[in-house]
Amino acid sequence: MVADPAVRNLIAASGAIGVAGAFVVPTTSLFLTEAVTATPLMVGLFFAARSIAEIGTDVVVGAVSDRLRDRRTILVLTALLNAAGALCYTFLRDYYALLVTGMICFGLGGACFGQLFAYTRELADARGVDAPFFNGFLRSVTSLAWVVGPPLAFWLISEWSFAVLYAATAGLSLLAAVLCRWGLPHIDGPAPSLADAPPDAPADVPPDEEPPPGLRGMFAGVGLPTLLVLGSVVLLLGANAMYQINLPLYVTDELEMSAQFAGLLLGVSAAVEIPLLVLAGVWADRLGKRRLMIVAAVCATLFFALLPLAESRPLLLALQPLNAAWAAVALNIPVVMLQDSLPGRAGTASALYSSAFKAGMFLGGLAVGTVATWTGYAQVFWVCAALTALAGVLVLLLRPAPAGHPADHPADPTGSRERRSA
Repeated sequence: MVADPAVRNLIAASGAIGVAGAFVVPTTSLFLTEAVTATPLMVGLFFAARSIAEIGTDVVVGAVSDRLRDRRTILVLTALLNAAGALCYTFLRDYYALLVTGMICFGLGGACFGQLFAYTRELADARGVDAPFFNGFLRSVTSLAWVVGPPLAFWLISEWSFAVLYAATAGLSLLAAVLCRWGLPHIDGPAPSLADAPPDAPADVPPDEEPPPGLRGMFAGVGLPTLLVLGSVVLLLGANAMYQINLPLYVTDELEMSAQFAGLLLGVSAAVEIPLLVLAGVWADRLGKRRLMIVAAVCATLFFALLPLAESRPLLLALQPLNAAWAAVALNIPVVMLQDSLPGRAGTASALYSSAFKAGMFLGGLAVGTVATWTGYAQVFWVCAALTALAGVLVLLLRPAPAGHPADHPADPTGSRERRSA
């Protein structure tokens, strides 16, 4: 699989996007606190406002992308917008200017996250690779980026400045844009030749399939199971966002440790997460995606409940495998479940997942700002535990897939073709 040039370039683009994200996400709260002198409430509102901007654009871009001939166009544009947002972080130090430019540039550029999922699914289908495994493999690249990203980010801040860090982030985003434009192939759909299609059939759409509904019908086919998955994603990733926002502030302010140690914690968790992401893709067909999600919710609740009690470096490091275990599932399996529930609409399904991710960021930003202001940073983790426990309840409400259902058994090539043509 790695011998395929398209896969290698996708790995490189995912790595560049992943490192850029690992530079920005865990350092923004510290950047706003130290360089912009923002209060905890202002930090929370900053993340919440940026998430609101990203949620709407993700869904719209996802619905539109399913009707485009070439998804690479969206990937390039969103990567360029992320580069512009990083440059704004490099030069601006006014809170409100950063808020507006962040909402515009990162709000639109954030769609790159969901579109990368959609392209990964399309490439997996085009190459005949199992989707959960391939998605987990590519997600492990992002996790590898988070092994080196946060420690390197905090080192750049301590040795140089926030400006150097975000200039490097802009460079990585530009590199990702170049790789997406000239390194990734255009993926044709499974449609037969147009000579066999009716005269009024849209381009790139098989004669026996309906075209993607686009903006007007972007929520067509979204039923209760899909909503339950989305709800669990919002809660799980909301807790994850709260953790990433709160951890540097908790470690430096309440535990009086260095910011570099906060980066080390994130890096250790990402390192352990890498093999677990691949294993989660393998186990998805053997154990069932629903069971894996339930296990992930339990692990997340235990991790966040124990975190406020661990006040030494060895204990904090010892908890990271538990953190990696639930994150490996939550960052991989739900997007495949959503793509399976909306066949032929990888862009819309991936955008729904990405929007749920951003809704979690919104929830996390508000919670961190309010809880930390009134009670302190340690109590934020108890809120995280409550959110992940509620996510587990939502997953329990999902009806188990019946025996023989493709969600719980590996799909053979013939079965895949039959489902696509059904």
